[in-house]
Amino acid sequence: MKKYFWPVIFSVIMTIELIAAQDFGQISGTVKCIDTGQTLIAVNVYLKNTHIGTATDENGNYFIDNIPPAKYEIVVDIIGYMKLKRQIVEIKAGDNINLDFYLHSEVLSYKENVTVTATRGHSLITEVPSSVNVVDRQELELKNPQNLAEALQNVPGVNIKDYGGLGNTKSISLRGSSNSQVLVLLDGQRINSPQSGSVDLSQISLEGIEKIEVVRGGNSALYGSDAIGGVINIISKKPDTDEQKITGDIKFGIASFGTYSAAPSIRFNIKNTSVNASFKHLSSKGDFSYTDNYGNTATRVNSDIISRNYYVGLIRKFGDPHYQRNLSLTFKHYNSAQGAPGTIEPYYYDARMWNRNNKISAVFTGKVFNLFHNLRFQSYYYDSWYKYENDETAGGILSKYTTQTYGNEIQFNSVVGPQVSLTYGSGFRYDQNNDIITKNINKQTSYYLFAVNESVICINSLLQTISVVPSLRYDTDSKYMNHIVSPKLGAIFNFGEVWKSSLKLNAGKSYRAPTFNDLYWPEDAWTIGNPDLEPEYGTDWDIGIRLQYPILNGVYFESSYFESNMTNLIIWQQIDKWMPLNVDKSRNRGIENSLKISLIKDCLDLSANYMYLDTRNLSESPTTYNKILVYRPKHTVNVSTTLNLKSIRLNYQYSYNSRRFTDASNTWGNSLDPYSVSDITVNLNAKMMKTQMDYSIQIKNVFNHEYRVMKNMPVPGREYRLSIKVSI
Repeated sequence: MKKYFWPVIFSVIMTIELIAAQDFGQISGTVKCIDTGQTLIAVNVYLKNTHIGTATDENGNYFIDNIPPAKYEIVVDIIGYMKLKRQIVEIKAGDNINLDFYLHSEVLSYKENVTVTATRGHSLITEVPSSVNVVDRQELELKNPQNLAEALQNVPGVNIKDYGGLGNTKSISLRGSSNSQVLVLLDGQRINSPQSGSVDLSQISLEGIEKIEVVRGGNSALYGSDAIGGVINIISKKPDTDEQKITGDIKFGIASFGTYSAAPSIRFNIKNTSVNASFKHLSSKGDFSYTDNYGNTATRVNSDIISRNYYVGLIRKFGDPHYQRNLSLTFKHYNSAQGAPGTIEPYYYDARMWNRNNKISAVFTGKVFNLFHNLRFQSYYYDSWYKYENDETAGGILSKYTTQTYGNEIQFNSVVGPQVSLTYGSGFRYDQNNDIITKNINKQTSYYLFAVNESVICINSLLQTISVVPSLRYDTDSKYMNHIVSPKLGAIFNFGEVWKSSLKLNAGKSYRAPTFNDLYWPEDAWTIGNPDLEPEYGTDWDIGIRLQYPILNGVYFESSYFESNMTNLIIWQQIDKWMPLNVDKSRNRGIENSLKISLIKDCLDLSANYMYLDTRNLSESPTTYNKILVYRPKHTVNVSTTLNLKSIRLNYQYSYNSRRFTDASNTWGNSLDPYSVSDITVNLNAKMMKTQMDYSIQIKNVFNHEYRVMKNMPVPGREYRLSIKVSI
């Protein structure tokens, strides 16, 4: 199939070029603020219900070329200003129309975030079929999380498995999936460990992060292996090339359990090149108190951590403003040394663990051929080093390994017609794992092709539009994996303009490839890997509604029913030795509900979500058939309310998780009690001359509830945090 790929791509591009060569019209002009008269940058100007549009440049000018002759309604939109719609304009062949626009400023209750993960292109969340949430920079600054796990813990459909303490492992589940069935991306490229298949969220600092996108539901049709439960995409900050000055800040933090942090950052521009650099040092003793299994008070020792995180981002803009091209380079380095106490039975008082990883990425984006085509080309390299040492077990344990990953991806986005946009591309990836102790080296190279189509059908009655988003991906591997084709179809029916109602549907197939551990675990007296494993396969579908009504200062409500069925699940079983086999089946289904409302305009906001989850083991074993999968709560509730009083912001968060079983046979004695946690954050902003001071006071687990997310893994009680950020 690969040998036909580039001829097909060339034919598609030539066809589009022939279409674009027709005698079309164009529109140009300037967008200004009616209150100040200043020109506005990065305003979206587009033709309603089409994929034709652009954004204003640094002078507030816009230019839309190659418009097919027809009648259009022009929309001018940017966050913070009232959306403007112009009367229908008729475009004729050869027309060159000049239209200037003036916008009124407006504070919006709920901004329409843009997602790049759900369709591999820039799309409004409210216009894509997938269930998407965005944790943006403003929310990260308000809640002041220490790592990725804390940033995601109240997102709908998310369940964080916390193994206790700041430096202990934290993994994620989406819609009842396992942690290795959730794909984690950094700027669109996977960072799941090729050895274990999962990601430790406690090791991902948020320095240099712009936003985090969470897409729930199977997405192998877009991103390949591991995207069964969904996708987490961490998006790096883009330096501001329009700010011609040097700025910077430094943030200090202190917290309970001997926790300290310091995080300086600097941003500056040199002509069309901007640089953003930051560093974070974090240390914690982690010595919190807990009650052991016999009712005695104990202290969690050997739970300390010292970590350092470095980030450097550079972006270079060049070319004509209407055909802007960008080259961005990012570098991230993380290293940590920490205690590894394990469970409280047995307890390891001297076990230690070390981690170190580097991530380098280069991305080129820009228009090619004409305004109808966008190119994105990315090269990336990741490496990691890991060591674990434990002399408290029989014979002792010493584990050391390194992994290296590099790859390239090319992606095109082409506007095929006013209502049709096509995103397509290909890539390859190389993974290598080196076990330093056994000297075993495992390698694999994977190749893939993908295509996503976004089509808008305009109705212009009660039913405004129908958007259809089919996607398809082909994966193959040099070593062990079969050729896999992953399809998905999404659709959204949009009703009304002011009172917006949407019906959304999704259906598709996903898979998870075996990990290096599954395939190549070195043979010893008890265990051995299985190189004959097949991937896990899943089919999933969901149906839901999305409502946006202009009552009570703006109401947003979303509800979805979802179901996922898995076969070929990889389970380690004992035959002669413990080895992984494709033997299990499962079914996850449930309901997600989300609500956002502004109780007092510009002052008091409320958001809440609830998930009902029913996960079942459908394997043939009579002791486990139709039993609830371990560590899956049936009920999850999250509530967040934010009070804004000029320079003070107060946020309260509440979360509840119901009972979870810890064994496959669902024994009541092997279950964990329900728990609820409340957190309070107070942010104070003050400005003195040219210096901005931001103070944050947090109380985590306000009511000091003692609970466990994982068996024999206590988590901290009440925790106090204080941080001060000075910006110039």
